[in-house]
Amino acid sequence: MSLGSEELWLLSLAAGSLAIILVAVLFGLVIAVLQRVDRHAARTHTAAKQIAQNTVSLWALDQMNRDLVAIRDAARGAARAGNASVADAPLSAVAQKVEDWLGGSEHDEDKSS
Repeated sequence: MSLGSEELWLLSLAAGSLAIILVAVLFGLVIAVLQRVDRHAARTHTAAKQIAQNTVSLWALDQMNRDLVAIRDAARGAARAGNASVADAPLSAVAQKVEDWLGGSEHDEDKSS
């Protein structure tokens, strides 16, 4: 059984149409999967931002802990040496940081009034 040119043309047209339909279905599936990934990525991004907001205070506590350790060490050194002025430098630096965090000093406002 040999195929004529018309049957061969119809067969190749049907095979080409089937291939196009298959590719379109596969592209549809890929798009659906990518949309699902995008939704999950958006949820993950939102959760990551919330985690970052919740852990910002930990950084501030770490900084404060370092400053308090410096104050403690300076105070211990001053107590050993009998010199209270040794503790003034780290204490002044910490006081300045606290004032910066709080947005200024209340003592400055008291002086101006």
